[in-house]
Amino acid sequence: MSLKLKKIDQSEQNPFLGDFGPDSEIIQKCIHCGFCTTTCPTYSLLGNEMDSPRGRIYLIKMVKDGEIGVNETVIKHLDRCLDCRACETACPSGVEYSSLIESAREGLEKVRNRTLISKLFRRFLFRWLLPNRLLLQFFCILTWIYQNSSLRYVVKKFSLLPNKISDLEPMMPEVPSISSMISQPVETEETEKTKYKVAFFSGCIQSVLFNEVNLAAVRVLKANGVHVFFPKSQTCCGALQAHAGDRETARVLAKENVGAFDDLRDVDAIVLAVSGCGAMLSDYGDLLSNEKLIHEDAISFGEKVMDIMDFLSRISLKKVRLPYEHNITYHHACHLYHSLKVRTQPIEVLNSIENLQMSTLPESDWCCGSAGSYSLTHTDLSMRLLDRKIENISSTNAEIVCTGNPGCQIQIDYGSRKDGLNLRVIHPIVLLDEAYKFSGIYDTNF
Repeated sequence: MSLKLKKIDQSEQNPFLGDFGPDSEIIQKCIHCGFCTTTCPTYSLLGNEMDSPRGRIYLIKMVKDGEIGVNETVIKHLDRCLDCRACETACPSGVEYSSLIESAREGLEKVRNRTLISKLFRRFLFRWLLPNRLLLQFFCILTWIYQNSSLRYVVKKFSLLPNKISDLEPMMPEVPSISSMISQPVETEETEKTKYKVAFFSGCIQSVLFNEVNLAAVRVLKANGVHVFFPKSQTCCGALQAHAGDRETARVLAKENVGAFDDLRDVDAIVLAVSGCGAMLSDYGDLLSNEKLIHEDAISFGEKVMDIMDFLSRISLKKVRLPYEHNITYHHACHLYHSLKVRTQPIEVLNSIENLQMSTLPESDWCCGSAGSYSLTHTDLSMRLLDRKIENISSTNAEIVCTGNPGCQIQIDYGSRKDGLNLRVIHPIVLLDEAYKFSGIYDTNF
């Protein structure tokens, strides 16, 4: 099929221009060498140049230069990007591709024809639900009631859900108990044995659906002489918003978080156990580059952000054991590996558990297809990537898959259930926490 691109008049408003448009200097860094194509999941699946980072950069450049207008072809190929940032690791020129694709998507939202329902849903999700922990807990409690009552059976038996939602319903993670969602970690005591002080970022979905990860992280930190406190006014990091083109909301949330962690002078790090948030927080300097009053603070904030496994790898950990030996494997969450450059550190920390057998996962840094809301908006491509990931996991004969991001946990757990595998999919800090409990670490004084 030939591609018909309309030449636009230069006097028309160009959605890729202005202070928040794709940066021309970043575009010029791309030398079109093609190294990115070998690491791009969508190019691997589709074999279309426009579904590669190089091709997408060229589309962005043509729109920005006024050579073409935004049309369905531009929208389709820019939307297909997972924003996994594998291309950034492969790029010899240091192209900050994520900045380009997210600013381009912000531009697309200015001209995209969304339905009123779609606009209202995005506004509710991005501006009301995710930043409001109580509202998020309320909806998760409703979901728990649905999953743990006859309501689920009735809904399925009588096909009460729309077809699209019905197809996605099996991908829904099992919501933890209500008490688990509500019981939030609290600030630890500072004693004479305290060696470090960290501020903890809880995350929005993480603090509700994966609250046990945060609780485990705080217990492990406390056991290693770390004083942990929680800035009260912290909010959603803005990652899902930025990936989906609503960088305006992401900037509002970023400014709130920078303000919440205002005094960082005596803090060793801002620690968190959710890699998607970590990548977003570390990029606040770029996101708020046009905010003169807060830009420097945003840069300082980002420099303090550290994943829990990275932080633990820098301190001396005691050797511990689990009740039984386990064969485990490790999946590298995209943003942890490609953005935060946390690669060997989780393995190093897991090696402090003596009776684990670590099996190397083929293509461990290859995207699982979750990518925020990608599994909902591009389900077919997402499932093809998931099938590839599950096949690689199966080859390891592992009982446990460790990974550092909740989206990956949800995606791989669904793939495991779909294929009838008996896999436990958890954050590595949960496994370390269990080893600490069994080894009696929490009963000793550090």
